[in-house]
Amino acid sequence: MKRQWLIIFLFGLNIALIDGQPHYPLKISENHRYFVDQDGKPFLYHADTGWQIFNQLTTDEAIEYMSFRKSQGFNTIQTQLVMYPEQENRYGQKPFHGDNDFSKPNEAYYDHVARIIQKADSLNLLIVMSQPWLGCCEEGFGGRPDKPIRKNGPDKNRQYGKYLGKKFESFTNLFWIMGGDNDPKGDRESLFAFFDGLYKSAPKHQLMTYHASPPHSSTDMFQYADWLGFSFIYTYWREKPNEWTVAELQPHVYEAAIREWSKSDLMPFVLGESQYEGTGKIPNDMGEPQVIRRQAYWTMLSGGAGEAYGSDLWNFPPEWRDIMKYPGARQLGYFIKFFESIPWWTLVPDINHQAVVSGYGEWSESNWVSTAVSEDKKLMVTYIPQLRSVTVDFGYLEGTNFIGNFFDPRSGKLLKEFRNDKKNVQRIASPPGEDLLLIIHSSEP
Repeated sequence: MKRQWLIIFLFGLNIALIDGQPHYPLKISENHRYFVDQDGKPFLYHADTGWQIFNQLTTDEAIEYMSFRKSQGFNTIQTQLVMYPEQENRYGQKPFHGDNDFSKPNEAYYDHVARIIQKADSLNLLIVMSQPWLGCCEEGFGGRPDKPIRKNGPDKNRQYGKYLGKKFESFTNLFWIMGGDNDPKGDRESLFAFFDGLYKSAPKHQLMTYHASPPHSSTDMFQYADWLGFSFIYTYWREKPNEWTVAELQPHVYEAAIREWSKSDLMPFVLGESQYEGTGKIPNDMGEPQVIRRQAYWTMLSGGAGEAYGSDLWNFPPEWRDIMKYPGARQLGYFIKFFESIPWWTLVPDINHQAVVSGYGEWSESNWVSTAVSEDKKLMVTYIPQLRSVTVDFGYLEGTNFIGNFFDPRSGKLLKEFRNDKKNVQRIASPPGEDLLLIIHSSEP
């Protein structure tokens, strides 16, 4: 019976706080750390990177894709409105008339996008849409030799931003991503004009962020910009630069997250992009399911408001239906169920190791143990990416009787349970597994 009570605690006690579909539009919480809906219910941003949904899928296929992701627990889809300006959708429609002329948008192309956003709204999915995608690697609007964003100049960029703001102003389930896999660099003047046009014409509940080059975050680029509503962090794993990586050293996700959490100008941040599940030519792009899991748990226990899952589905190859069934995506279903069963929005990162006082691994290594404690100190959640013993100071937690349990992120099952009625410092050994969550909570009201 005691074990059953713990399961109810983890997967039911707080469900009244977050049960039901979000009431859009979303807004920023009072403490500027996470998103809430119109009823004040916390919204944990759990996205899939279906970047090419508007170009590679028909409307019916897009509904099939979004419905399946919804069934897996995803509540957000990150998309590219257009990846590169000549790109056609499945109906043969290009985004612009003329020679990539931003002042001549093709209404039919954007009508197709609007239909999919409307279908997403009927599924209670948030769409987070990028435009213009600058591109990292000689693709997109800015990263290629002919640089269409500069060719069109500030006036046409501003005009295009205003057009998009008006075209999609009716949607309450829409956020915007500026940039796209690159810092502004020489595209700055035209890009800023686009920002200005979109920000002034789109409704203010359509929050905006910036997708920079790794390892930069949105606030590294635009911390005090009026239009910046939330921040993206973007990194792979910590390693020295090589032929596959960008010039700067890549931090681990928890390093980037803690850095973002600690900034003085508070706003929600999400892990917007990191390693993808699957196979690929570039080693640091791809990760096994355990990598996918640790990125998500590291983010949430380091102050994040949510995260995005990536896979080689992003451009919807012919086998995209099979890719949707990757184990990492399924295991993140356990991730979202776990966090939605606890008051995750009250968790504060244990940066100074006051709860887990030893055994937390080495900073900048993949064995780093991330811990967060609720504001009332009655709940502690610790992610252990590589199994080890950790030492917990129960004197830091509130209460005199504690129940602990381990949760397996691979299976969604609760494992070893223990109790403690002492305000002591105790070493806790991990049961067998690959990576685990340690949950400790006060058994007192």
